Amino acid sequence: MIIVKNVYLNGQTVDVLIKGNRFEKIGTGIKEDEAQVMDASGKAILPTFCNMHTHASMMFLRGVGEDLALFDWLQKEIWPREAKLTPEAIYYFSKFAILEMIRTGTTAFLDMYFYPEASIKAVDEMGVRSVLTYCGMDNFDEAKTKKEIENAEKFLSLKMPSQKVQKGLSCHAVYTVSEKLIKTFKQMARDEGLLFNMHLSETKKEVEDCLAKYGKRPGKLLSDWNVLDEKTILAHSVHLDDEEIRLIKKAKSVVVNNPISNLKLNSGQMPLQRYSDEGLRVTLGTDGVASNNNLSMIDEMKVAALSAKSKADDCLAAKVGSIFEVATANGFEALGINAGKIKEGYLADFMLVDLNNFALIPCENLISNMVYAADSSCIKDVFCDGKCLMKNGHINGEEEIIRDFKRACKELH
Repeated sequence: MIIVKNVYLNGQTVDVLIKGNRFEKIGTGIKEDEAQVMDASGKAILPTFCNMHTHASMMFLRGVGEDLALFDWLQKEIWPREAKLTPEAIYYFSKFAILEMIRTGTTAFLDMYFYPEASIKAVDEMGVRSVLTYCGMDNFDEAKTKKEIENAEKFLSLKMPSQKVQKGLSCHAVYTVSEKLIKTFKQMARDEGLLFNMHLSETKKEVEDCLAKYGKRPGKLLSDWNVLDEKTILAHSVHLDDEEIRLIKKAKSVVVNNPISNLKLNSGQMPLQRYSDEGLRVTLGTDGVASNNNLSMIDEMKVAALSAKSKADDCLAAKVGSIFEVATANGFEALGINAGKIKEGYLADFMLVDLNNFALIPCENLISNMVYAADSSCIKDVFCDGKCLMKNGHINGEEEIIRDFKRACKELH
């Protein structure tokens, strides 16, 4: 048991009792003889972030292929380098990515990348939560389709080390994946009760090409293929028309806003406020560092808010409270994890932020400060599942993780 004493929560100073991996009690004057007492005077307690779309192991591509259009960026810079990847490299890249996520307050992420089996060990060792997905991409080659299905079956047969590490399936996008593979992967995920993840309508070109090939927009195509349901996660979803919004809402599928990546690649801006007003399940993700260039959900929140206001042409759009929920509670809910709130009965995923940090002074509105002013230096302690991952800014093994990452990058090139 842990008692977090004298911590700021919703305008009050309280004690928080953590029993096992959950918040047991929140109040004042809490005492438990066997509990470890943690004095949090001068700190506030907040839920951690849930990164709903990333390619974590892309850390080796930070700064690569700058100032290119999306398809040139993929074909000329990203895909050729990714062809050299090995499971060993993915393990080291994953640990480095998780190190950055912990430092920036993220304890859960939905991942879409290669060799996900290599990431399982990394996630387990780092102590965070993740849904790791095998990503299918057959480029409309029937032989590759068959191989991808076999690979997915092998991945789904793997045993996970803990409940914090979950499996899922992904398909890259409608412009790289055949109808057969998308339908098969979705059915496999549905049969196992797992999440299914795709890029959707990231660019106008994707929509135009889909219309030319299938006579339908990407969202309508997935609906007609019976891919949309409450366990379908749609990354980017920038260019949806009225019908697609209606279909996605009816299916209760989740859309993921990736504003920094979208702005950097000039893919467009998600109409976040409109989607929220329409009742879509909206979450937030960083995308990979190749198009971001970091995994900070703090940065993502600020850009999400500003982008939404710009897109809506309304300064009242994307209020700070709603943005913070999109980055926390909404993501955990989409992953089926009872976290994202500092509330009795919820899983104890939380961070302690320093109220004496310059970015949080004055504390007239802590959530506003977190969305618009904060950076990673504000975060002092990070807990996941009731266990401390970062204490006073220190993460065990950090130096070794960085050293291994640098070596793996050098060996890959």
